[in-house]
Amino acid sequence: MITFIAILYVLLGWMIGLAINHAADILPKREPLFQWPRCAVCQTFRPYQTWSAWVAYLSGHQQCHHCGQRRAQLSRSMIIECIVPVFFVFLWWYYGFSLRLAIFSLYTAILILITVTDLEHRLILNGVMLPTILFALAAAFFTPGLRWPIALFGGTLGFISSYTVLLISRGGFGAGDVTLSTFLGLILGYPHIVLSLCFGVFLGGFVSFLLLITRRVGLKTFIPYGPFLTITGWLMLIWGADIWRFYFQ
Repeated sequence: MITFIAILYVLLGWMIGLAINHAADILPKREPLFQWPRCAVCQTFRPYQTWSAWVAYLSGHQQCHHCGQRRAQLSRSMIIECIVPVFFVFLWWYYGFSLRLAIFSLYTAILILITVTDLEHRLILNGVMLPTILFALAAAFFTPGLRWPIALFGGTLGFISSYTVLLISRGGFGAGDVTLSTFLGLILGYPHIVLSLCFGVFLGGFVSFLLLITRRVGLKTFIPYGPFLTITGWLMLIWGADIWRFYFQ
């Protein structure tokens, strides 16, 4: 029975992966999210059996049936369809079926979507962040292990600190990083948001340094910080209390 339920949750993760891929394709274009998937070149509707990148790949339908162009972002779509079920089954194993599992699964999907859009388009979309922030505000009242005043203070601190960095960095941080930091503050609370932002900035700086010395990027190359913030934010979401105790107790 447990194995069957786990399989169902993996399937749910796969379906969420399909939704993330669709949102990552549609939202940066400022188009309505609820529409039938289309070919990025000729705008022909894709048959439902090709909505999954893996099904399209294994069935030999990587190209549009109308114009013959290869499906855009096929590799990314295949990766997302793999990693989201892995995240979901891990969360199920770690938390069991609980309210925390449902909330953290949603937060995980949102963080993955943010990572994809920031890597591909240098965008952290207000259309994603603002409803997410409102949900996080409401969810703070009933998220196990998180008190609403702590969440509100964490969100405020995330906003103030990231907005200060935005003003000082002159382009290193963007407005999307500010809304992302606010969201992370709301779901992590204080003081975990402090470590999350510090780790995120350090990780981003370290990776940027490695890319610079290996000449993969130049001094003026823009490197998005969103993915670093989502990585450290997710780690603090799951293991924040343990990490805090490791450093300060």
